[in-house]
Amino acid sequence: MKKFLVLFILVTSSIVLFAQKSSELKVKTFFHCANGKALIEKELKKVEGIYSVNADLETKVVTIQYDEKKQNKESIVAAIEKIGYYTEFSDQNKKINKACSHGDDHQHDHHE
Repeated sequence: MKKFLVLFILVTSSIVLFAQKSSELKVKTFFHCANGKALIEKELKKVEGIYSVNADLETKVVTIQYDEKKQNKESIVAAIEKIGYYTEFSDQNKKINKACSHGDDHQHDHHE
């Protein structure tokens, strides 16, 4: 019984510590298609300190759960720009290597 109690306390403490360090950022990102959504989600999940990513294809809002000790808004925006997309916080005069060459009227999905 003592082992179970110790394990329970350790697991509960870990969850509380994780929750305390975790922050959420919602950022409008200018991707145009399902492949852009998939690319943003896949690549941002590779960034240290990012726990989860959900890019909404309809609203273009990307919701990111991250460790505030390892990332912040500026570093996440920079990571999105590195992937190839501008965000609402990006300097539109800054040149980035765009992931998709289509404009806002882009209606079809890419095939990998």
